[in-house]
Amino acid sequence: ATVLVCPLLQWLVDKRPMGWKDAPQTWMAACLCLCGVAALELFGGGGGGGGGTSLRDHWEQLGRGDALSLVQAVGFGTGVFLSEKMMKKEPDQALSITAGLVGVTAFYSMIWCFVDGWMFRTMDGGDGGIAMQQWQSYGLPGLFLNPDMRTVAYAVAWTGIISTSTNFFIEITALGRVPSSEASVILATEPLWASLFAAWWMKEEFGVSDVVGGMLMIGACVVNTLKPDDLRRWIGGSVDGNDEKELDGNVVSMTVEQ
Repeated sequence: ATVLVCPLLQWLVDKRPMGWKDAPQTWMAACLCLCGVAALELFGGGGGGGGGTSLRDHWEQLGRGDALSLVQAVGFGTGVFLSEKMMKKEPDQALSITAGLVGVTAFYSMIWCFVDGWMFRTMDGGDGGIAMQQWQSYGLPGLFLNPDMRTVAYAVAWTGIISTSTNFFIEITALGRVPSSEASVILATEPLWASLFAAWWMKEEFGVSDVVGGMLMIGACVVNTLKPDDLRRWIGGSVDGNDEKELDGNVVSMTVEQ
């Protein structure tokens, strides 16, 4: 949904021409992206074991969580759009904007922890151990001091420093140079990279749906780099009036020079 939200906001808020005639590469890339994500997420179970879940089973499993995920995608797309506008006004404030994003994320995560109530549940000490509340083991600094939670601590550190803070900074910096409609297509390739790392690191096998989805998402990135006129010629369309005048002017100037 993010690949659709960004161009829609550019049209609604910035009044930028984003129709099919104005930006065909954006909408074609968005469609290819959506199809690629659908192939990766909905079709088959991946691998060569033949035990994949059917498309019908996937549709039957859709529920409130999937609706919330769709709302999250809309919110993420809006955030990408607003970040682009801030970076265009203040191109040297990427670090400050990143700090704001990380701070807000941490604040709402804290609220979620209190509302969920898991922090105040008691853990069984077991084998004569001392029972303690979960926040003492899962919070800071207990998470990094408990040897049994070492793997979880590494995962939290990686997620917080690399996947969140560093990722936010790179994303915000890039949005100062790339329009949000184009950046959203690149960001939508996340499932493709997850599949590649799973195949390389976890030795998972690619299924047909993974290959098809990956090719569609790569195609979306390629299409998004094309100029509108080049894409129209490629799909058999014609250039508009302004393009024809420009071409005629070039022909006339070449004739005069000769």
